[in-house]
Amino acid sequence: MTLQEAAGEAWKAEETALVELSNKIVAAAVADNASDIHIDPAPKESKVRLRIDGVMHDALTLPKNVHDPLVTRFKTMADLDTANHRAIQTGRIFVSVEGQEHHLRECVLPTVYGEKLTLRTMPDVLPTLDRIGYRESDRERLDRCLHQPCGLLVFSGPTGCGKTTIMHSALNRVISPERVLMSVEDPVEILLPGVIQIGVNRKLGISHADVLCGVLRSDPDIIMVGDVPDAETLEQVLQAAITGHLVMTTVHANDAALAIQRLLQIGADPFLLAQGLLMVSSQRLARRVHADCKQPVEYPAEVVAEWRRRAEAGGLPWPDEPPTFYKGAGCDKCMHTGYYGRMGVFEIMVMDPELMNLVATGADASRLREAAIRGGTTTMFADGMAKVIAGETTAEEVVRVLGGAG
Repeated sequence: MTLQEAAGEAWKAEETALVELSNKIVAAAVADNASDIHIDPAPKESKVRLRIDGVMHDALTLPKNVHDPLVTRFKTMADLDTANHRAIQTGRIFVSVEGQEHHLRECVLPTVYGEKLTLRTMPDVLPTLDRIGYRESDRERLDRCLHQPCGLLVFSGPTGCGKTTIMHSALNRVISPERVLMSVEDPVEILLPGVIQIGVNRKLGISHADVLCGVLRSDPDIIMVGDVPDAETLEQVLQAAITGHLVMTTVHANDAALAIQRLLQIGADPFLLAQGLLMVSSQRLARRVHADCKQPVEYPAEVVAEWRRRAEAGGLPWPDEPPTFYKGAGCDKCMHTGYYGRMGVFEIMVMDPELMNLVATGADASRLREAAIRGGTTTMFADGMAKVIAGETTAEEVVRVLGGAG
């Protein structure tokens, strides 16, 4: 039965038909490598949309009378309160598609037209740092920081850029029987064997700071903190980093320099931050040009000259020979987008004496950025253009995901 046929059967809102429809929606998302499933209520219908490679696509339109039973079905799967239609609820679902189990994070929001359901697919197998998209020089810089005995590693970027996945991959790389690894998360989303993972429970009044305080009394070697929501948690993170622990966390910021500014805004002591910080990695997710339908494309000389100027200013040596640019023509496999899959575009700022002095004296982001480039940092735009030159993505995609950043 196809997805459209399953939707037709669900018109009657019978339990078996709803089970079939919910399974088909998840199966369609898995088949298309969608990161998110959105089931949106509207006045006269219900829309099912999929986020594929970071871009939304319409998948299905359902009759209005199917929406509530379908949402109830997914709420039941996540063990949520099906009778409460006015509360924000979150949960998780484990489903089997063609014999393989998939983990989805569920969020239900009340809206004026009914409850909106969002399902985010969580990685069952973490990508290794070798496959995420780091260029060799950046991966080596990150690896050196991961094997330091103590200090703070910060992963930054906007919501949905993959920083949590990258941080878990980094933590996974240093799992060892000789060390105690612990995490403080809200909530625990990706299970890591070999790591003692602890979830924050705000309903019971247990905050990040409370959990982290207990973790620090439990003899850890490496600590991962999902995020730093307040000054108290940040102070504990920095104290841990300068007293013999390797600590990882995330910050919402557009680039590495702004991540440092964000930590200062939250309440970090500039001197402690300068002493404890090892590295900031900022990132975006860019779509890969589809290898099966990519073809060479030419751009006006003045456009290429502007890309070159920004890339060289960001630390990328431009090749002597004019590079060949590519663009996907579009085919059935890539849904005629010209893209298939995603990869990271990165900027890694490793602390050195100049940067430490600038952080300690509260220098602004532009001065931090300039010093980082002198110290070997390649900006996200420069890293993206390196991947454009290598034929892995397109210049339009790099410009789209970064805008003026990097």
